[in-house]
Formats: sequence, structure tokens, C-alpha cells
Amino acid sequence: MSDWNTRILLFSKAESEGKYFDNKSLIVRRGKSHTEFDLRFNSVDEGLEYVSKGGEIDELCIFRRGDRLPLNDLAEIRNGLIYGFNSMDEEKYWLAHEIFENFWKHYEGDLSTFFQNVVLICVSMVHFQMNHESNSSRLFGEARRGLQHYIDDADSWEFSYPLDSKILNGLRECALALSTA
Repeated sequence: MSDWNTRILLFSKAESEGKYFDNKSLIVRRGKSHTEFDLRFNSVDEGLEYVSKGGEIDELCIFRRGDRLPLNDLAEIRNGLIYGFNSMDEEKYWLAHEIFENFWKHYEGDLSTFFQNVVLICVSMVHFQMNHESNSSRLFGEARRGLQHYIDDADSWEFSYPLDSKILNGLRECALALSTA
């Protein structure tokens, strides 16, 4: 289904996978405490009708093609960063990727490059959730090299899943400092 307009992320702590397997666009990612179901539909209504017939849902996020986070003032920027890093804390790396991609596309120059590498960190964790460990480790290494310009101890970061709190805190502090300066 390459012509989708709506993407729905479902997060569930229950074993409800089977209810969603008849969707051809389904992508499943596993965190330590939840399973994430990534589904694509032609419209929000179609997607909501489909998921209403499924299993237990703890959280639902809806994205429409072309939607972007508003990043017009300091409060919106700070809220977006908080939401993105909270998503990373909760191992919702694809959601964090979507959030930080907004920052990457919004900014230019060094700030854009910083957020591009934050997105790459998220993508590396997504690959791990999908059992692609070698890709995960390789992408993490690329992101770490790209972030050395911004974070002094980035070269000492070790790959781990979930993302080490020291790395997450370093990213959070640097993002807040760079984007609110």
C-alpha cells in the first residue's frame, strides 16, 4: 500500500498481535515492555475503523502524510523536544524518529545535521526492535561519529538496547541548548 495517507502507531502491553496481522502494511517492533504496531491506511477514518476491531491498545498515534509539528516559537520547540525524548525513554523509537525528523527538516546547517544524527540514533534502535542487530549497530556508529562535533564524550558511547541513559541525557541536553539558544 504505497499510496497511504495515514499512518497509525499502536502501542500495546498485551499479546494482541494476531488481531492486526491481516493488514498488508503491518510493521511490528518490540520494546522491552510493549509491542508497537505500525499500520498504513488511505484515511484516518479507515484506520480508526480497522483498529477499533483489534486488540488492547495502550497508546495510539496518528500521522497524516505531510503533517509537521509546529515549531514557530520556543514553547512549541521545547514541547516537541520533551515529547521526542520521552518517546525515546519509553523505547518508542519510531515515534521519536518521526518527531525529530520535523526538527531536522525545520532547521538548516549545524542544527539540521545534529537532528539528522538524532534521527539516525532512533532508526538504529528501531532496527534492533526488528531483529536487525548488525544494521542497528552500524547505524548507531554512524550517528555517534556525526554527533562527536556536538557532544564531547560521544566517541565513548557504546551501543546498547535500550539506549543508555547517559547517551539519552547527553542528546537531550545538547538538543535543548542548541535549539533554544
